[in-house]
Amino acid sequence: MTATSDDYDPISACAEQVMKGDPDRFLAVMSGSVEERRRLFPLYAFNLEVARAPYMSQEPMVALIRLQFWRDVLTNAVDGTEAPRHDVATPVSQLVTWGDMRVEPLLRIIEAREGEVQGEQPRTSDQIQTYLRATSGALMLAGGQLCGMTEYAGDFEIDTALEDLGEAAGLANWLLAQPALAKTGRGHVTPEVDVIQALCSDEISKLSRARKVLGRQGNPALRSAWRAQGILRQALKQPALVADGALGGAEISRRGHMLWLSITGRW
Repeated sequence: MTATSDDYDPISACAEQVMKGDPDRFLAVMSGSVEERRRLFPLYAFNLEVARAPYMSQEPMVALIRLQFWRDVLTNAVDGTEAPRHDVATPVSQLVTWGDMRVEPLLRIIEAREGEVQGEQPRTSDQIQTYLRATSGALMLAGGQLCGMTEYAGDFEIDTALEDLGEAAGLANWLLAQPALAKTGRGHVTPEVDVIQALCSDEISKLSRARKVLGRQGNPALRSAWRAQGILRQALKQPALVADGALGGAEISRRGHMLWLSITGRW
């Protein structure tokens, strides 16, 4: 949707989109400062736009054109050109143009989604982890930079830890989404039990290593991974829950956990 009113605030539009399409990240962002919200809501709204693109049409070319639009927004922003007035494209391009966020992680996300459009379904453990690192891992890296955790030029140890954390969170979300992915009619196959358990074990280890590097003090980007450990442990012990769509806890427990993290400043 494109803004039409002179007093229209695209950040509010981004926040509404994230609230509806990615409620866990919405809660995480709301635990941050006003400035962190203004930075993260456009990033996460962009992620939703790009993630939905492969499923917006049965025609691959339509989806690829949609993804090319976002690629053009980003590459133009690198050259100093902000996107025309648009709820998501404008604030995202500003984050890049103003030097608040590196463009490379976002381009990696687009490239991974283009692979989805072209029918590249990850099946082996290595393929799944590569896909998750290019999507959720890159998103966490971008979010970490917007929260001041890594410099524009990058910090190898911190950047790797952020990508590890994002990859682990991505697996948790991917496992939660298995029933929905199976219904898309795009040939998605839910992974076998042994693959699920191997992935969960590996990603729990990566999450643990990321905590050692990133510390215990949290911010809204790190808190976007707040459900990952519990979901991965649950799937490791009861992998059959994945196909049944029975992972995750009660809504009141979910919100209570985020409230506790917000109060304590942890993640």
